[in-house]
Amino acid sequence: MSGEPVKTAEATTLHYAHGPAYGPDEPMEAETTTTRAATFMNDAFTWTVLAICLAGWAAIGLFLWIPRVLREVGVFLVSLVQTTVTETGAEKAGRRLRSAANFYWRGFESAVRSVRAARGQETASEKAEDARIDTRIILGELAWALFVWYLILWAVGFPQITPVDLVMGIVNAPWAEMWSNLVNTFAGLPTLIGS
Repeated sequence: MSGEPVKTAEATTLHYAHGPAYGPDEPMEAETTTTRAATFMNDAFTWTVLAICLAGWAAIGLFLWIPRVLREVGVFLVSLVQTTVTETGAEKAGRRLRSAANFYWRGFESAVRSVRAARGQETASEKAEDARIDTRIILGELAWALFVWYLILWAVGFPQITPVDLVMGIVNAPWAEMWSNLVNTFAGLPTLIGS
């Protein structure tokens, strides 16, 4: 082969006896490797953060899920009585029951699906929609969950727990000592890992 440049669809290369030499128009292989390494690190960090979020959802979702299922079972039973008496359908109550039953698992699925979503250009309205949180719905679900869990603890005879006792227990908890222990634990991790 001669030393003339050969145009290809990807880049301009010069072919020599020992293989191609990359021209000034073609990105170097080292940049591609760096880009791949950066993408890998970004993906690894994203999936690590997702794992932490999923662990949080495992606790929070379960806390919200059980009261939600109990509520929808009650609504479904009342709807069955009404539909039997009025001879109408109970499809809406059935959909709500099915939604409540799948609530916990849907949280995991939604989290993974949102991270796996294609990295496309979002419009301003999509970004605004994602950033908006309906606090009314969240506070309503949280209040219902707290009420149901309070009743469950009271029903199983948790030692004379009242809302005042619960608030006082949270206020009087040794928060400074717990925070200090947490910081000391994380500060000692490098020595534990290095051992």
